Amino acid sequence: MRVSRNLSAWVMAGLLLAALAGLAGGEGGDGGQEVSEHGNPWVRVTVGKVTVQAEAVRTPERLYLGLSDRRELPEGRGMLFFMPAREVQTFCMRRMRIPLDLIWISDGRVAGITRNVPPTYPGNLSSAVRVTHVLEVPGGFADRHGIKAGNRVRWQ
Repeated sequence: MRVSRNLSAWVMAGLLLAALAGLAGGEGGDGGQEVSEHGNPWVRVTVGKVTVQAEAVRTPERLYLGLSDRRELPEGRGMLFFMPAREVQTFCMRRMRIPLDLIWISDGRVAGITRNVPPTYPGNLSSAVRVTHVLEVPGGFADRHGIKAGNRVRWQ
């Protein structure tokens, strides 16, 4: 009996929080912020002199899912991963269908770039140094836009 009361209390609390979030943010996610068709908030990321409209992901579930199963990533779009800790980050191309550049970010600067990774890449991809953010963009994007290590990175 105690377990069901606790479970009921948790369910009610969750429903109340969901209702309050709906009142506060509507369909816009974080306080009315626009979201992608995949439910992630948009953020404008400027790397050097180029700006990308990126989906921001922060939760463990969204970090794990990333761009898996996407059929395309248009030029000028990407995904910005807000990592939970500053450390060497490791990614993989699980269920990817498109080539990617991974831009590793630390202290507001490009710390490194893993270029034009094919969707079928079988191994893991790790940053060379500890980073706090990773920006995934279409394969070849960094070369097409002259992005290099040391470029400043800002988002809003």
